[in-house]
Order: sequence, then C-alpha cells, then structure tokens
Amino acid sequence: MSDRSRRSRGRLGFTLIELLVVIAIIGVLIALLLPAVQAAREAARRAQCTNNLKQLALATHNYVDSNQMLPMGSFYMWPQTCNRWKQAHSFYMGLLPYFEQISAVNSYNYQLHPYQAPNSTVMGLGFSALWCPSDPEVSQPVVASIPRNFLGSCSGVPGGLVANPPWLLYHTSYAGNAGMFPAYPSGPNGVDPNYSAIVSKANGTIHFGSQVPLSAIRDGTSNTLLLGERAFSRILPPESKDVWFLWFSGAYSDTMFTTLFPLNPYNRIRVTGPDVGVPGGGNAYTAAASSLHPGGANFAFADGSVRFLKDTIDTWQYDEATLLPVGVTQTNGVYTVVPGTRVGVFQALSSRNGGEVISADQF
Repeated sequence: MSDRSRRSRGRLGFTLIELLVVIAIIGVLIALLLPAVQAAREAARRAQCTNNLKQLALATHNYVDSNQMLPMGSFYMWPQTCNRWKQAHSFYMGLLPYFEQISAVNSYNYQLHPYQAPNSTVMGLGFSALWCPSDPEVSQPVVASIPRNFLGSCSGVPGGLVANPPWLLYHTSYAGNAGMFPAYPSGPNGVDPNYSAIVSKANGTIHFGSQVPLSAIRDGTSNTLLLGERAFSRILPPESKDVWFLWFSGAYSDTMFTTLFPLNPYNRIRVTGPDVGVPGGGNAYTAAASSLHPGGANFAFADGSVRFLKDTIDTWQYDEATLLPVGVTQTNGVYTVVPGTRVGVFQALSSRNGGEVISADQF
C-alpha cells in the first residue's frame, strides 16, 4: 500500500477542533431557534386563552338573554343548617348551563353554602374553559382542608379544619370585572350599616350584589370590561395558593378582580401584606388582573370581543405608603375619589357608567 493511500485513509475522521466547531454551530442554531419555538408555543397558548374568554363571554350573553341582566358576582345567603349570613357561590354557578355543564348544575345544592360537604363533588370539578394555558398550575387540582372560618357554624365542628379528609379543589384563571373598587360588605343590607354605600361604589359589570342589565353599561359595551385574567400561578405568598381563586367561590378575591391596582401589579407594586380594603386579607396580587402572557393580559369586553391589554396601559398612580391610588381614600369599605383625581384608561375601561371618553388607540 502506498504512503498516499495510508495518509488518505488516516483523514477519514474529524479532528477535535472540527468536532468542537460543529457543536458550536449546532448550539448557535438552537439558541436562534429556541426563542422562535417558545414564541410560537406562547402564541398558541394565548390564542387558546382568547378562545376561552370568548366562550365565557358568549355564555354570559346567553345568560343575559334568559335573565335580562348580567350574572351577580356574589351575594349573602343564609344556608341551611347555619345560623349566620355567608357569601354565596360565584357567578360561574349561573353560567354553567351556558357552557354545557348542566350535570354540574344538577349536582349542586343551591340551598347550601358552597363549602358544605354535600357540594364537595362540584367543588372537585375542573373545567378547561376556566384555565389559561399559560397559567401552568391552575389546571392541577389541589387536595386541601377548608379553613373553618370559611364556614363558621355551618361546618358543625367546634374549630380547626372543616374538610377531613381534605377535599379536591379546582381553580380558575378568569374573573369578573368588579370595577375600580373592591366593594365587599361584611353582611347583607340591614346587617352591615355601610352596605348600600359600599355596593354603590361598585361600578363594574360583575360585582358583589350586582344586578346589571346591558342597558346600564352607559360607557358602551365595546369600552367596558366584562371578564379578565388573573394568574393563579403567580399568587404570593405561594403557600396560600390552595384556597385562593376557587372557581365556585363567591369570595371577592376568588372570582372578581378590581382595577384599584394596575394590570400585572407584580411588575409595578411592592406588596408586603394585606392591602387596605381588600377582603379576606388579600392584596394587589390576589385582587388585580394579571396573567403570564408576556407584556399584558386578555380581557373579554361587554360586547363579547376579546382584546389583549398591555402592561403599559395608562393607569392611575399608586401610593405604596397608603396602599391606595393617589387621590383615593377608603373608610369602612367605602371608597372615595378626591375631585380632580385623574382616572387612568385601565380604570375607565372597568367602569360601566363613569362617562369617560376613551378612544380605541388608548388600549
């Protein structure tokens, strides 16, 4: 065999340097392609989220066709076997027949409190229409004991936890627009002396004690929020997640949001504890609209359309010292806006009858 032939055969493989160059090129290609793949996946998740909100908005309009008004966010009830007033179920219980969940309606006892044991089967139902695909933890059921203070004497036990063994619970990524303020009286009219004053400040479309026909949305259905996102996966502190954002609960910070705080407050507000006036010890992270979509969140408007609002949408200035927007005061659950206070576009969109003039290019 000639020397030329031996030299030729010896160069059939790659040198170490050549191999490293190939690996580096592959790494660069992956680095270039991965963001595009992730962006495509997020676009698909955002599209599914949009579709979910369209379904819920359609269900809400079908509810209006049957009942001549939007579903009530929640109310106070006197459940069987109880001797006290308690907040009732969420507005989703009224929407169930309108997104093909009639079996859940037939399984629910409306004379009982949502947290009473006979309703535990419905509590354990999860609905994909209530889950944003970008909210990864919301579709995962939790098994949790219900704190006794959720039920009080309705539980029939002297203290500790109601559910033993714990119950299966599901959550939601979507909430009703309660307006600019978390209006939530401590009892029904005649029990809470401030009931009328508190509820009168609720200017959203689905809030506590609401009875809102479409004709009451004087700012225009295309300029008024109906439903919006709230990211279950972003609740802080994380150890309290299990009993927040429960889809069947009429508690304020479970199925209603307020624009008292800016959109996605995680990026704009430092929260160290419960905020002024937020029911149930909640804070901006539990009461505000939020999502895990980059740059904003999806909202269904009262006309049935769904639009993406950016984090940069105009909002009123927030004072971390008072835990309230500048120009807003709160006494006994009643919010007051100081005359001359500038209302942000985000807040104006949540008001059904504030008379604000908003152009489409502002959001």
